[in-house]
Amino acid sequence: MAVKTTLDVFKVQEFVEALGIELPPVERFWKLGDATALRYRADGSFFRANYERGILLYALVAKHRPTSVLEFGTGRGYGCLCVAWAMRDCGIPGVIHTVDMVSSDEGIIWPVRWNESEEPRVELLARAEVWRRAAQSGWLEHVRELTGYSAAVMRGFNGAPVDLAFIDAGHRHRTVRHDFYAALRVAANSIGILFDDYSAEDWGLGTRKLIHEEVLPHRHASLILTDRRWSGGERENQTDASTGMVWVQCGSPPQLLDEIQSGFPRGLFASGYRFWEMWYSLRLMVAQRVRQALRATRGGSWR
Repeated sequence: MAVKTTLDVFKVQEFVEALGIELPPVERFWKLGDATALRYRADGSFFRANYERGILLYALVAKHRPTSVLEFGTGRGYGCLCVAWAMRDCGIPGVIHTVDMVSSDEGIIWPVRWNESEEPRVELLARAEVWRRAAQSGWLEHVRELTGYSAAVMRGFNGAPVDLAFIDAGHRHRTVRHDFYAALRVAANSIGILFDDYSAEDWGLGTRKLIHEEVLPHRHASLILTDRRWSGGERENQTDASTGMVWVQCGSPPQLLDEIQSGFPRGLFASGYRFWEMWYSLRLMVAQRVRQALRATRGGSWR
């Protein structure tokens, strides 16, 4: 099979419209994004960072009707909730298995704007409490949260074969590569995979490297230009095609894995990644203990 070695490039709105899906009003995505995806700059200003990913995920779920979705990188949950929203609206009896190293009850720095009439602000919030307020009735029935590092979580994964995956956790090449392989290993007979954060800039080079070295030699892929490029967005007229999200449809995932991994022993990368992940988690744990000890010392007591 001849495979293109370049990406097909689409503006996000044209890609979504080509799917032929009736979307909810776009303002509902903006409102959900303001609660779960708002970001702030060093100068204190706030901005809507790639809210289009929620529209894109909703449309892909509505079009392809997956019943088992795998997400690497829950974050604050905007993408996950948009998948659940589509399942609910379309009557799909599906589940999104969403993986993150941060538990849903752990407080994190959270830029948020609950209503258009309010100014955005930064709070310390946990995902669970925000979801209780932001999610519509029935959405969370479709969500299964899996807490931990991706390699550890996937060793114990017992969900149904996956027919849609969203890869949006760590963006270094090693991590994106692991999550891509992991999705293929638990895939159904065919799977659609959406990658976030493809870029020629440093933060997206890991995804870009994987796409060009391991995906395009074997499968067609589409680059979807996102991040404030929807109609009315501040970057609507930008034509830069170095940054966006990548969509790949993979028939016969085991065959694709065989093609990709033909050059090195199967399992070698996975075992190496598990070792790296254990080392990384240990390093974070030690750093956290040191910070706690320093805080206790300054406070005059050990806790």
